[in-house]
Amino acid sequence: MRLAVRQLKTIGCQASGLISDQDLVKAVAAETRAHNYDEVILATGSQEGTWLARRLRLDPVHQLRRRWGQRLTVFASAPAPKANK
Repeated sequence: MRLAVRQLKTIGCQASGLISDQDLVKAVAAETRAHNYDEVILATGSQEGTWLARRLRLDPVHQLRRRWGQRLTVFASAPAPKANK
C-alpha cells in the first residue's frame, strides 16, 4: 500500500492509505466521513461475505458500490485454485 500511495503522490495525486481489521463497510464509512475523497481504491485479501450475500448483492463490496458507484475501484485477490484429488 505504501508503494501505491507513493506512486500516486509522485504523479500529483493526493493519496493516503489505511489498513484496518475493522468491518470493511464501517472502516470505509468512518474514513470517508472524516475526509473528502474523490475516489476510493479498495484492496481486499478476499471477497468478504457468503456466495448468497454476493448473489443478492448484500456483501460489503456491493454495499460500498451502492454508495460510491464508479468512484470505487476494487482489487480483490483471486481465490486459490482447488487441488484435484
